[in-house]
Amino acid sequence: MFAHLSKIIQETPKIDFSDLFDESVLVYKKVWLQGILFQLLNFLIGMPLLFINAEILDLDQIESTGDSLFFKMMNDDVLLNNPLSDLGLWYFSLFITILLSIVLSFGFFRIVKRMDSGESFEFSDFFYFLSSDRLSKSILLMLAYLGIAILATLLCVLPLFYVMIPLLFVAPIFAYNADQLTVSETLKLSFQLGHKKWGITFVVTVLNGIMLYLITVFTCGLGSLIFGCFVQMPIYVIYKKTFEANRVSS
Repeated sequence: MFAHLSKIIQETPKIDFSDLFDESVLVYKKVWLQGILFQLLNFLIGMPLLFINAEILDLDQIESTGDSLFFKMMNDDVLLNNPLSDLGLWYFSLFITILLSIVLSFGFFRIVKRMDSGESFEFSDFFYFLSSDRLSKSILLMLAYLGIAILATLLCVLPLFYVMIPLLFVAPIFAYNADQLTVSETLKLSFQLGHKKWGITFVVTVLNGIMLYLITVFTCGLGSLIFGCFVQMPIYVIYKKTFEANRVSS
């Protein structure tokens, strides 16, 4: 399976930017409601962490000084003045929040493909990868994902601009091939596809990010709830044009 998919990536034709945008809009029209549910679920998942932040950290001081939560947690005063149990709870909650958010993104891509194919929406698909046989692989993939991102950041940040594009393809490749590919094979294919389509993916991601930022500002945050999932549509379309055009079953 891995060799077959790798060969398809090598032979995939160029993708026209206008076609990519137009098809992304068409797919978004099919899944915009599910995209809102996806954003709301992510918000609910993050709520416990916000309560823990309010309990452990001095949020008033953070607002007055402009320090980020991450900077605050790395501050020596916080480490000294809070029990290890509280700090352990914070880091454990952060880990669970990131894990659930990533697993939800896998489920969302599964939903996108189903609805794009004309199938009905099933809410349970959001949690499809929480099953015991897929969760362990999801955790390993998440750890590898975070490890690559952290390593790229430590290398003077610039490598992060390269690896962030291949990492975008981890979700669809894993979501559609979780039972056929190992974690290492998923990452290899993601980097292979990301390298092949780096230019167009980078441009469309930046443009979508700017558009989403402006919409969010002008709508007082409401736009991010409605249009937040649109930034993932081009990733799905690139995957679709690469593999589905070749009638590869995932």
